[in-house]
Amino acid sequence: MLALCDGFTGCNDVTTASVVGLVSRAISCLSPCLTDLSVRVLILLIEHVYDVRAWRSGRLMVWPGNRRLAELTGKNERSIRRALALLEANHWIVRRYSASNRRSDGNAGIDLRPVAARLHELHQAAEFIEQKIESAREQAKAERDDLTMVKQSDDGAIESGVVDISVPLKSYKINPGSTNLVQSGASQATPGQRSCPTITDIDVDSEILFLMVQASLTLQKQLTAAELCDLMGPEPCSASIQAVTAAVKSALSRQIKLRPNVWQVALAKHGWAALAAVMVAVDRQGVRDPAGYLYAMLKSARLRDTVRHNLRAIEQQESGHA
Repeated sequence: MLALCDGFTGCNDVTTASVVGLVSRAISCLSPCLTDLSVRVLILLIEHVYDVRAWRSGRLMVWPGNRRLAELTGKNERSIRRALALLEANHWIVRRYSASNRRSDGNAGIDLRPVAARLHELHQAAEFIEQKIESAREQAKAERDDLTMVKQSDDGAIESGVVDISVPLKSYKINPGSTNLVQSGASQATPGQRSCPTITDIDVDSEILFLMVQASLTLQKQLTAAELCDLMGPEPCSASIQAVTAAVKSALSRQIKLRPNVWQVALAKHGWAALAAVMVAVDRQGVRDPAGYLYAMLKSARLRDTVRHNLRAIEQQESGHA
């Protein structure tokens, strides 16, 4: 990382606002393990570069203290120290201290040259994300057109996927009697019995897989950066896909108590839509009983349509547009 800093000599046509925009859009693709607070702290540090000439000259040292950053974020100083350490570990900043262990003396401070040196990576990640968003929009439009044609051809005689557009949480509240079907005997089952069965015989649903990786924070935290990049590409490798199934197994065994036979039936019936339903139950805001919510979803005859909408809703809730 020090070599990355020393090798940066400045860049033209860059402003603080443009760098903030790139970081906001694309840093999660390059460093998915960063927390929301660490990204917010990095943006605050970048906003301390007031002179556009600093980007051209490479003089990108800033001097906000932990107390000041805590005031700006509404967090305590311990959280700020953890956020800075995470940024440094992921090669986005360098904290430089003086002999008296201060960041405000002499040549000490927070060096932002690693961010400037990785602007090309951020540009590439932002373009990749834009392409995926545009592809998802086109796919969603095609699906809406298909569903409309199905509804019109059948004169409304069959259930259309349009019915699932709202997917209100109350639709999946189960009555007290059915709760026993979910949790009865779950505590006696071993972790191995509650885990996801082998799905090697089930064809991968590439659209559902992409939506799962894009929307689920729980899933993203259990995957490596290399696996995330591979899964966001057109043809993920089998090792990355297996990492997703392992993450679903972990969520199913640790966060949801579902009877093994119920899960096996659902997996055989719905395939990858059942895996996606697990992540929806874990990540969807407002779900107080993930097991009951999942069980009710698995009974849906059109589970694939339901989880597609839910995953998009989860992605919007994470971006603040839900």
